[in-house]
Amino acid sequence: MNLKEALKEIKRLEKLNHDLSNEHEMTLRLLFEANEKLNLLLKDKENVIEKYTIERIKKFIPQTEVMKPVIINEVEGLVKEKKVRKEKSKNFENFDFERHVSETKYEKPDIDACPSCGHDLSIASEKIRYVVESIPATLRVTKIIKQSCKCSVCNPKDNQIYYPLSSSLFPGSIMTHSFASFIAYHKYELGIPFEHLARHIKETLDIEISKQNLALYMAKMANILAPIYHQMKDDLLHNQVRVIHADETTLSISKRPESDLDRKKSYVYVYTSSYYDQQIAIYDFHESRRIDRMAAWLSDYEGVVVCDDYAGYTKLKKDNQKIKLQRCFAHVRRRFADIVKTLPEENVSSSYAKKILDIIGKLFYLELIYKKEKLIASEILARRNKEHPPILKELEELLFNPVYKPGSALEGAVNYAKKVWPELTTYLTSGYIEISNNIAERAVKPFVINRKVFMTSGSYDGARYTTLLFSMIRTARMNDLNVSRYLEYVLDHIQTKDIKDLLPYSSKLDKSLRNT
Repeated sequence: MNLKEALKEIKRLEKLNHDLSNEHEMTLRLLFEANEKLNLLLKDKENVIEKYTIERIKKFIPQTEVMKPVIINEVEGLVKEKKVRKEKSKNFENFDFERHVSETKYEKPDIDACPSCGHDLSIASEKIRYVVESIPATLRVTKIIKQSCKCSVCNPKDNQIYYPLSSSLFPGSIMTHSFASFIAYHKYELGIPFEHLARHIKETLDIEISKQNLALYMAKMANILAPIYHQMKDDLLHNQVRVIHADETTLSISKRPESDLDRKKSYVYVYTSSYYDQQIAIYDFHESRRIDRMAAWLSDYEGVVVCDDYAGYTKLKKDNQKIKLQRCFAHVRRRFADIVKTLPEENVSSSYAKKILDIIGKLFYLELIYKKEKLIASEILARRNKEHPPILKELEELLFNPVYKPGSALEGAVNYAKKVWPELTTYLTSGYIEISNNIAERAVKPFVINRKVFMTSGSYDGARYTTLLFSMIRTARMNDLNVSRYLEYVLDHIQTKDIKDLLPYSSKLDKSLRNT
């Protein structure tokens, strides 16, 4: 091959590489849209479930304890659109009744012959309707007789006894895979305390299981599923777009060891993937807020962590130079929005808080436009670096130049923004980075809602296996799986299938596990 042909081949390969890169970005863009749509649907569903859950758990909470409303996410829609009236949908139009029919009944007139002439009646028309019956949970008991064997010929003194090998994941107990999945679903998905779940099982299945035994079964289940949890963490650590969203929430543990009696709060850290990747949510419990312990698994991570202003992430970045931080712009905006809400109407337009809020709003407006135009990551990055710098410059001048009243709420909001300013603009380096951390905050919300009732064990170990099971259940929900069926499937196959084939986002899962 001569030089001319070599240069031509290089150009061809460069074009091919460019085309493949665009195709890959387009695939990730489609994945983003699908995950965003699914998460919005889940959010709408969970808003309804949340109202029901709060009403249900009120009876489990002492009257002296006040439940404060949980408001985490802000509305990001900054573009006013003309509302389109939706066509009224029919009831249950998305449910396939025919597929679930187990019996067909015919309803006919009470008379067999015509009252006028006496002749037999014939079918004139048929109108079909479906009715749904509720069948209570049933209990099926299997009797297992384990038989040991010995040779009838050998000398009795030397005779070897042969015992059957048990394939049960819960040896020596009444627990089965379906029963364990039933308990996990009701405890960690529906948020029913063990004490009330034990009563429910007694009333519906007529079998008495103590709350202590329920807790032991779930601890055993968590140990069985631990390899899947650790594989999920590893997959999140090596996600393809190199972006992890992180957040945390407090957790009180009632039964602490002697050395930890003075500790009032522990923490649950939440790590999630972006919408450009496999949907994973990791809930990680730690007694303390020491970053070197709680984020040790991120010590080898190379990528971006989208987070709030927690100083621990600063230490994490210091210890691992391969990590970049993107602080949440929504947290910054929220502080100025809170100030504007308190101002008299005549003072709003002239206030610095409103001016800063409007400038930040321009950034969110542009981000919304990029999504509406369905731009791929490289296009988003190009538009950001062209359109955002002037806005950021204007914001920087308002934050750093004026002198604000010492001790005022405005000075506090400005100081917060100035503190995180160097890490507010990391998103200008990649189109896959979001400017807000709403993804992680949305993942925290279901844990916060159920926190008051499902942490009944009160121990560090109980909190660890709870967050492990919660991670699997939430990730299953994020991937549109039927939680109870999925958990049973995993328990059925964890001894025979590859762990990667059992992950909630595996393409090799049985299609019957999906909700849609």
